[in-house]
Amino acid sequence: MKILKLIPFALLSSFFAGQLFSAPDEYVKLAGKVVVTKESDMWLKATVSFVTVAHPKAQTYLKKRPTSIQEVMNVEFLDNLKVRLYLCFSNEHQKKTLRSSTLTDAQFYQYYSAEVEYLTVQVDRNTKNAHFLFPALLAERDGFFKGGYVKLVGYAVEILQNDVPFEISESIFFDKYRTEEILNKFKAQAAANSDKNRGLLMPAHLVDSSYLDATTVVKPKADAGR
Repeated sequence: MKILKLIPFALLSSFFAGQLFSAPDEYVKLAGKVVVTKESDMWLKATVSFVTVAHPKAQTYLKKRPTSIQEVMNVEFLDNLKVRLYLCFSNEHQKKTLRSSTLTDAQFYQYYSAEVEYLTVQVDRNTKNAHFLFPALLAERDGFFKGGYVKLVGYAVEILQNDVPFEISESIFFDKYRTEEILNKFKAQAAANSDKNRGLLMPAHLVDSSYLDATTVVKPKADAGR
């Protein structure tokens, strides 16, 4: 497989600028790999399992007593949190039809993204799950869901507070590649190309509230899908 077309370094640098915290997994971490499975005849389900470890301002806050309403916070909760997921599939139907062409594997990639936006999340070191749904019929049409098996090329996860990302380890997977440079370029490609498929991957709670976690409160946002 040929590696996806590289994004210019300057663009890549600006895309990842402004990380909120330098220590990976210090405040939020993933609890495993992203899993995409058949949920029903209608949906595929992708799950991001994560753990809230600590509030980033807890130590500072406990040392300094607040003097105004604006300064008061509850450090047992993380407010304004987002879990953003990028998925990449290969259109195997197109690839099979055009198998005699000179097109590269990357030219058949399709990117999707969505995010679950939380008003608050309890900091309790327990695993929480952000669920996303994708139409099974589209996956069947494009050939990456067949015989109950989902062929996933790659994924990337971001967890952000106030739109600034936490540093999280093992947050990107891309086929057989493991080097940081290639993984970051894959993530940049996913971010740059997923908007054309906006709304196809969606937060599962918009379909059924039973997907919500009791230790989280989502923001009431009708267009949470990206």
